[in-house]
Amino acid sequence: MRISRRSCAVLSGALAVVALGAVPAHAEGSKTSYISNWATGDESSRWRDGNNDAVSTTVRLSNCNTPSSPGTSTTAHVTVFRDVVGPDVNKGQKSNVCSATKSWGDLSTGNYYFRLDKINGAQGPGTFHLNARPVKMTW
Repeated sequence: MRISRRSCAVLSGALAVVALGAVPAHAEGSKTSYISNWATGDESSRWRDGNNDAVSTTVRLSNCNTPSSPGTSTTAHVTVFRDVVGPDVNKGQKSNVCSATKSWGDLSTGNYYFRLDKINGAQGPGTFHLNARPVKMTW
């Protein structure tokens, strides 16, 4: 069977369109930052999730340590909130965000932030302080 050049060009164009449409999903937004000398109750900066994708909101703190015990293993618990007029909406707490990326699922459109709730299991203002670098968020 002989295929004409024109048929090959049309087929190649169709394959290119299909290939371009099959781009893998990427996060709508992301931010890399750091935490320096944070106490429990401290809050991250806000980010806007336009919910233009089906990607989960995630937080990961790396190289966590406390200035008072820099060589010891450190754990941290954080809660993600939706920033609204009135009391902010609690989207859930995740434990030990220093050991793995934690996910809050695909959140609805809104402004969000996370709060540091516990360091090494302790909570309360000024109990411990936390350093982490980098801090990665995706939404």
